[in-house]
This record gives sequence, C-alpha cells and structure tokens, in this order.
Amino acid sequence: MRKLKCFMLMAAVAFAIVGCRKPVEVSFGTASQEVAALGDTVEVALKSNGEWTIYPVADWLVVSPTSGTGDATLTLIADANTTGDSRTTEIVANTKDNTASLTITQNMPEYFLNVTPKDIQCDAEGGEFAISVSSNVDWTVTVPNWITSSMASGNGDATLTLTINPIQGEYSVNREVDVVFGSQQVSDKVHVVQSIAVIMAIELDPTSLEFANTGETKTVSVSTEDAWTAEAAADWVSLSLTEGQGNAQVSVTVDENPAYEDRQTTVLFTSASGFQTMLVVKQEASVDPHFLDVTPLAFHFPKEGGQGEITIGCDTDWEIAMSCEWLTLSQTSGTGNATVVLTATANPIAEPRTAGFVIKSGNLSHDFSVSQVAGDQPVEANFNVDTLFIPASGGMQHLELTSNTAWELEASNWITLLTGSGQGDATIDMAISANASTEGRIGYLSAKHLGVVLATVVVVQEGKVYELEVNPTEFEARAEGGDYTITISSNQSWSLNVGASWLHCEPMSGFGNKTVTVTVDPSMSMHPRTGLIKVIGESGQDVTVTVEQHQ
Repeated sequence: MRKLKCFMLMAAVAFAIVGCRKPVEVSFGTASQEVAALGDTVEVALKSNGEWTIYPVADWLVVSPTSGTGDATLTLIADANTTGDSRTTEIVANTKDNTASLTITQNMPEYFLNVTPKDIQCDAEGGEFAISVSSNVDWTVTVPNWITSSMASGNGDATLTLTINPIQGEYSVNREVDVVFGSQQVSDKVHVVQSIAVIMAIELDPTSLEFANTGETKTVSVSTEDAWTAEAAADWVSLSLTEGQGNAQVSVTVDENPAYEDRQTTVLFTSASGFQTMLVVKQEASVDPHFLDVTPLAFHFPKEGGQGEITIGCDTDWEIAMSCEWLTLSQTSGTGNATVVLTATANPIAEPRTAGFVIKSGNLSHDFSVSQVAGDQPVEANFNVDTLFIPASGGMQHLELTSNTAWELEASNWITLLTGSGQGDATIDMAISANASTEGRIGYLSAKHLGVVLATVVVVQEGKVYELEVNPTEFEARAEGGDYTITISSNQSWSLNVGASWLHCEPMSGFGNKTVTVTVDPSMSMHPRTGLIKVIGESGQDVTVTVEQHQ
C-alpha cells in the first residue's frame, strides 16, 4: 500500500511539471516585408522563447540564419527580379508548439536588364560563348576589337554569341574586358578573361547528388591537375574537404530536412587557374504529418447561378484564397473539418465564364475550379468619346471605358497605353507622342474581347506648326561700331545669312530660342550704309533684320 502511494505521488508531480511547461512561441516583427525590385538586403526581427527553424524559401531569396534559439535578427537577401512580373513568397518559422509566417513581396522593376553568364574565361585560342539576355528595354552591346557579337543591339529577351578571337603572336600578356549590355535606363556586363596560360579544368563525378530527407553522406570524385577549393552555398551541407591538390574524393553530408518541401543548393569547385564547376545537391521533403481533403474540386453552375457545398477534411487550420466578384464563400478560413457554401451570382453576359481559387493548409493545397454557362446579355464595351483630337505636342490623355466583360486594348504605335487589359468599367490612361511632322496623323484605340473589337476611338493629331520670330527686325548702329543683340524665338533649327561684310554674327546657326550677338565694324565712310541679316528656318520661313549705320 505504501509503494502504491509513493508511485501515485511521483506520477502527480511529473504530471504537474509537464502540464506547467510554457509553450515555445515565435513571431516576426512584421507580417509582411517588401524588397526592392533590383535586389535588396533587409533585416527582420524574430522573437522566440525557445528553439526555432526557418522553412526553405524561394530560390530568389536567401535567409540567414535558418535556425536558432531565442530572439534573433534575420538577414534577407533578394535577387533582382527579372521575371517580368511581381512575385511573392512566404517565410515560415517553426517551433515545437507554434509557427509564424512572413510574406515577402518583390515588385517588377520598371526597367531591367540581366545577362548570363556573368563571367567568361578562355585560353589563347578563344572561342564562341552563348549569352542569354533577359530584359524589357532596348539594349546595345559594346565590345572591344578582339571580340565580336552576333547581335549589336536588341529588344527584350534574346540569346547571342560572343566570339573571342585567338591571341596572336605579338601579344605577350593576358587580356581582360567587360562586355557591356546597356540602355538609357539600366546596364549589365559580362566579364571576359582570355589567358595565354592554359586554364586547368576541374571535373566532378557525379555532377549532382540526391539525398533522403533524413540526411546522409555521399561522395563526389574530383578530377584535376590543379589546386582547387570547394564551397557549399547552404549551411545544411558540409564537406569533408574544402581545398586540395589534384584528384580527390570529397564526402558531402546533408542535414535532415525539417521542411515539407524539396530543397536544392550547389557546391562550387574552383581551380587555382580560375576554372569553375558546380555540384548540384538536392534533398527530398520531409513527410507532412497533416492532411487536407476537399470534395468536390469543381462546380459547374447554370446561368441563373446557385449554391454548392464544399466538404473540407483537415486536422489543423485552413484558408481559402479567392478573388472573384461573382463568387462568395460562407467562410474563408477555419480549423478542422467544415462545410463551406459557395454561391455564384447569375451570369449577365452571353458567354461562359470560369474562376478558380486555392484551399490551403500549411504546405498542403488543392485547386478548386468553377465554371458557369453563358447568360443572355451580349458582351459590350463603349468609350465615352468617338473621336479624340490631340495637339501636335501630344501629352497624357484619359478616356472612360464602360464594359460588362473582360477586355484588352490595342492602339497605334505612337500611343502608349498605361492600362493594357482589365475587367468591367475603367479609366484608360495613355501617353500621346509629339508629332514631329507638319502633316497631321490619324490613329486608333480599340477595346477587344477574345480578339473581337467591341469599341474604337479615332485619335486625330494635328501636325507640327513651325514658329520663327526675331526681335528687333531693325536697328541703328553707331559710326564707331560695336556689339548689338537680336533675339530669335523658334521651335525649329535655323541659320543666318549675313549680307554685308561689315556685319558679323555669333552664333551663325542653332535650334530653338537663342540670343545672337551682331558685331558692327566702325564706318570710315561719310555716307550711311545699310546691311541685311536673314534668319532662315528649316521650314523655309525667313525673317530679315535691317541694320543701318550713319557717320
């Protein structure tokens, strides 16, 4: 009986100790963080009262550190965004009791230009090297006389070839240059090194390794006649050798993957003479212990609209991300099992429509699709004007578009649209280029739906009107001569024709508004004299200035 009482007392004490353990919390200093489009390094505060780890993130973002104990400052390093669109990823901090998430957003840069590779190394024989250009601007290539490019300029994405000529006998040194890819807004470069000395290669076997989520060790063979170094890009990869001379066997060890997503990194091997090659390291995701079941995964509604039930089976929190004006949900988040009612409004237009959304729980997700048959009202779009009259100087213009459907815009090449597509009513902003010709021009702006033109505005722009004024058009000069000025007001280029040898003008030609100095020589005659200065514009207009000089 006494032993039984002791056992019960010990069990009660153990239960009290376990039951009173404080949960391990974790949180970020902010719920979202924006990084610069052209690449950025930012710091984010993390607060915790215990051990934590960071789930892997997108390959364009590096987080350091990825694990720790207690409060920490995380450093986020984002690559430049060259995708042509904004992008978002999520960082998840995990403890044994809780998780916290941080949303990272990177906008598309207004202008970007990126070339790969960034470095080319070759021997004295030279060779051909493919360069990939990713851009949204016009660009040109600047090369020295010992390198030729298959393209001197381009627009947007392209692949070109740089041909490096052999080093001839008269050269006794290596040569090095930056091949510049540039535009008015941005630039990038490829660094080229051509060496007389033979660059010793370094080879790996295999060139990639795949690891289980539990972590393990595998071997890669290094073959080279040179000295070399090796560096892993991620802290979850360790190497038995980080430098050596000649051939070697290197053991590659990866830690257990704590996340429910595959992860990948590289190990860079570099020879002493500058040759580089990479080992790709891949590791499978850990098995997610949670579950998320959704039934059904699609609904098809009649034109009158209606409702449908979505059955969600889950052992933790879930949420639905949806943005659609004609669909509503009875709830967009919850915990555990639930039945969600999806409601579709009547379709007002004579064409079918579709939508979709995502049901997500942690790293698990299901795509849900919705379709609806066509309604009775035909699709339509209308601008608030039929004709738009624009001065020769151009400028910003605004139109109102009313529509009951999705649309795309198309315009003449001298009209720049700030809005290319949309849905329903909208304000259309556009920039009209100045008309450099004296002839007027007619363009168009059209709203289309599935390639069919629904509405068109005729854009009429007047031609350039040349202006040329001179002040004064006559003046009297003193007998002893001197400097005088005339003022030219114009929007064109012009030149001077001086009809007297005793008159001198500076400058003799120009563009736009300018003050011209007229130097009059002293008069040695007893008689007055008259000289003419003719200002002639590029349009053929001319103005005559009369200069009279008396004794």
